Amino acid sequence: MKVALDANCFIDAANASSSAYPCLQRLFSAARSGKVRLLISRHTLAELKSDAANEMAKNVEVLPHWPIGAVGDQVATIEQLSGTWKDARRNQEIQLELVQLAKSGNSIRDRGSYLDALRGEAAFLVTSDRDLVGSGPAERIRARFGLRVLTPCQLVSEFHL
Repeated sequence: MKVALDANCFIDAANASSSAYPCLQRLFSAARSGKVRLLISRHTLAELKSDAANEMAKNVEVLPHWPIGAVGDQVATIEQLSGTWKDARRNQEIQLELVQLAKSGNSIRDRGSYLDALRGEAAFLVTSDRDLVGSGPAERIRARFGLRVLTPCQLVSEFHL
């Protein structure tokens, strides 16, 4: 099962006082035992600031990067880009749809992480970002694109990790 993690997952996994910490520890344990395959987007990597979160991210497979947004929004080199110009146009359309489907507060990095997870054929995007994971937005996004957005604890609970 391929699971893409958003930046807040790495931040919370490095913070023992976070409410998501126990669930994330179980998720990382499930990855070490081979039950899940953890993935990270270059958009997520660009968001991580703390040394502890960056260290955790080094042990996670990096998804192919699908560019979206303006040139200044890019977080990868030209060699790290995936897809064609036609794909780039479609990616831009998808990320603009995400603005409408989710709450308006989500950032281009969040939408980029979702797009990379979608194009990388992940089963889930795991995040604590309420703009994406709230019951209304998550259901609208799942219905439109198929990729489910869950919190760490929702994933751990649903799959008994």
